[in-house]
Amino acid sequence: MLSIPEIATRLVDETLTKVSEDNSCTICFVGSSSVGKSTLLNSFLDKNDTPRETLVMEYSFGRKTNQKQGMEKTICHVWEYGGKLDILKNILPSIPVNGKYYYCVMVDLAKIKSLWNTLESCIQAMVNTYAEQKSVLVELIIFGGKYDLFKNYDAEIKKLICTTLRSVALLFNASIVFYSSKEPSLVRRAKELLHGIGFGNGVPNKERMFNFSKPLIIPKGTDSWDNIGVTASTLEQVKARHLSRIPLDTELSSVGERTIGAHHAHPEPSLDSKVAMKYEELRNLDSLDISLGDYLIDLH
Repeated sequence: MLSIPEIATRLVDETLTKVSEDNSCTICFVGSSSVGKSTLLNSFLDKNDTPRETLVMEYSFGRKTNQKQGMEKTICHVWEYGGKLDILKNILPSIPVNGKYYYCVMVDLAKIKSLWNTLESCIQAMVNTYAEQKSVLVELIIFGGKYDLFKNYDAEIKKLICTTLRSVALLFNASIVFYSSKEPSLVRRAKELLHGIGFGNGVPNKERMFNFSKPLIIPKGTDSWDNIGVTASTLEQVKARHLSRIPLDTELSSVGERTIGAHHAHPEPSLDSKVAMKYEELRNLDSLDISLGDYLIDLH
């Protein structure tokens, strides 16, 4: 029979364990490089530091007092991966998971030629790491970064990209939110989502946008194949449909390299920008993959 001090010790240990699980969560951010992951996380955590290039893995955390639990604090553990995606599967097993676990994949909407590779690599690493770990329940969230550039793309391209992302999200019961650090409304929306998963009751469900001509925000469980406008598909079918229109090719063609300088030929900078925007669409449809922002910098 246990003594009273031993019983008390066991009860305290059990209580602390329960509090730790109920009042903590883990957020892991992966995805495209230089797409805005650090900027968004700094905004969410109220950090004023100038974002720098993320090393292989960086850790930060946020805390908030839970009024319902007295002075108990809710802790949000945040991990950000900035290394090569082909070794991500070797990194994920080392991340300690506390409480609910949210796996956030941010793809660069301005680089449509590499979008599928980023999405597939990150999700495959997640599946390989956690599929057989019954004790770890992962919730996937897909962030579409650099929407300020993507919104100016051709309507058919935007529709195809949105169809692909929505199809993948439906297959993995994921949420989608489009984001740009240059559009305050999208910053607010992304921060509200992170606050919901970090300190609230999960992904907020009050705001939704399915229209591909607008920045998507689709909480898990609110979309369907009928809404997307395609037949129910497997991941391989989604991939085949996407790559039939936007084949993988991240190499700069010699033709593209020779042509870049030719587009800075108008007397008005505004015309240069419009030509650059249209040329970016053509480049992505053929064989090139450079962001519009990088191209505009080259122009000036």
